[in-house]
Amino acid sequence: MFKNLIRLFSAYTSIFKIFFAAGFLQPITVLICLVLAGLFESIGLMSLLPSIVIASGQTSSDPSSIEKMTTQIFMWLGIPLEIEILLGIFVLGIVLKSILTMITLNYVGYTVASVATNLRLSLIDCLLNAKWSYYSRQPIGRFANAIGGEAGRASEAYSSAASVMNMLIQTIIYALLALAVSWKLALTSLLIGGIISLSLVKLTQLTREAGRKQTKKTRSLVTKLTDFLVGIKAIKAMAKHIRLGQLFSADTYSLNKSLRHQVLYKYATKNIQEPLTALFLALFFYGAAKLWQIPLTELIVMGIIMSKTINTFGKIQQSLQLASASESAYWSMQKVIKEAKSQIEINSGKYLPKLEESLKFNNVSFSYGPKKVLHEISLMIPAGKITAITGVSGAGKTTIADLLLGFHLPESGQVLIDDTPLDLINLHAWRSMIGYVPQEVILFHDSIINNITLGESKFTRHEVEEAIKAAGVWDYVYNSPEGLDTIVGERGTLMSGGQRQRIAIARALVHKPKLLILDEATSALDPETEASICKNIRALSGDFTILAITHQPAWVQTSDVVYHVAQQQVTEIKRK
Repeated sequence: MFKNLIRLFSAYTSIFKIFFAAGFLQPITVLICLVLAGLFESIGLMSLLPSIVIASGQTSSDPSSIEKMTTQIFMWLGIPLEIEILLGIFVLGIVLKSILTMITLNYVGYTVASVATNLRLSLIDCLLNAKWSYYSRQPIGRFANAIGGEAGRASEAYSSAASVMNMLIQTIIYALLALAVSWKLALTSLLIGGIISLSLVKLTQLTREAGRKQTKKTRSLVTKLTDFLVGIKAIKAMAKHIRLGQLFSADTYSLNKSLRHQVLYKYATKNIQEPLTALFLALFFYGAAKLWQIPLTELIVMGIIMSKTINTFGKIQQSLQLASASESAYWSMQKVIKEAKSQIEINSGKYLPKLEESLKFNNVSFSYGPKKVLHEISLMIPAGKITAITGVSGAGKTTIADLLLGFHLPESGQVLIDDTPLDLINLHAWRSMIGYVPQEVILFHDSIINNITLGESKFTRHEVEEAIKAAGVWDYVYNSPEGLDTIVGERGTLMSGGQRQRIAIARALVHKPKLLILDEATSALDPETEASICKNIRALSGDFTILAITHQPAWVQTSDVVYHVAQQQVTEIKRK
């Protein structure tokens, strides 16, 4: 019994937190409407007793306390004790209660949608402003699942929590009404409702556990499937999709088991609750008629009040169970948001960069955990020139670019833009001046023009075409059936690797950046195309500062300054 009380308290605490998490005004508005709805229903029910007395003709010279109280209230309000008026009050009370409840539930519906929307927008905002190091440690599928599936289930949890609050308010109203009729009626109603709730709390706990498993299994399945689809070409090429399909089937069947348990516990609760309610009502009516010898007219009203009180306990239990099934998604979503929020990138710099002279690294050191990558390196990237950084894979070439972008902070030393430390510069303003082409090009399942402009309407088609020509991909676009409106496929799979890289270069060039960073941007191109791009980039070098991270000799030959990274050090290669 004590364990059941603790479980019930824990369930209600969790539900209250979810309900009031929507803010202050919305929950309070809902509660006020529900209280008013309950009061209107109580007025309607109070008019039943004198109506039944009048209809039965069983007037008494010594009326019961409840009959006296009801009569005095109506006389004080100046309402004639006529059956037509009393029945009209009963109907009006129920109608007003229904209208208020409908308004409240409609408001709850808007709030439910708002909860899902706010959770999604909050997570998206946190993700867009998080540090780069946070992304590199997280599976993409985890965020896709949170925004897609968990947000929806989280809103269902709020809806069920609102339903619990609705039933709780009704229970309190009915209990007070029962107390006004008879303290025995109130005590009996609460006792029966409490016994039913405690007897079903184990099923609520099992539903909560099944809901947690559903959340966990769904997250795992979506995360794995997202990673699988990203690498689907290589997986199918090696005939590994059958084996992975079996693994997904195992997760899917496990998820199916959790869902099946939730449905089972839901119907078990309902089917256990109904016979218990019938049993206790039968015992009450027997005791009221045989032991307390309550008149039939009062017994009918008391029976209605008790039935409604006990039924609200049952509805509370059902709503509590529904909330328990989906609350884990709400808390999982909150956990992801809190985690992402703790990784928000700090942008405390106030200076606006210009990049008129140079970029400098002064005695910069950096490590990935215990692994030292750069040790007290110094280099200068002159403005308006092409600088190449060479070295073997893993030497730290891309790390230099990441430090320049502000993705990582140096352990020691400084990164300077025109002699101003990077940590004093507004990162957003600085990155807005950069065109970046990574080694792994990501294109969206959209048109060529949208992949280049990223949906920004400020770019004209002429500007897009100029960027495409500079990137050396004009012939492909010109000969495509839809031109700039050609769809590139998921991650650009309808294009060759070289075409994808050139579209990425066009994306970087279209907004005319002050600094263009090419991280192995031409590694997938043939020598002729690479030479053409190098020539085009060379022509732009007076307007752009260009940093090329490369293994390709074409860039070394094209560059004004060349650095070589090896053994945590950077050495300038003198040009002949």
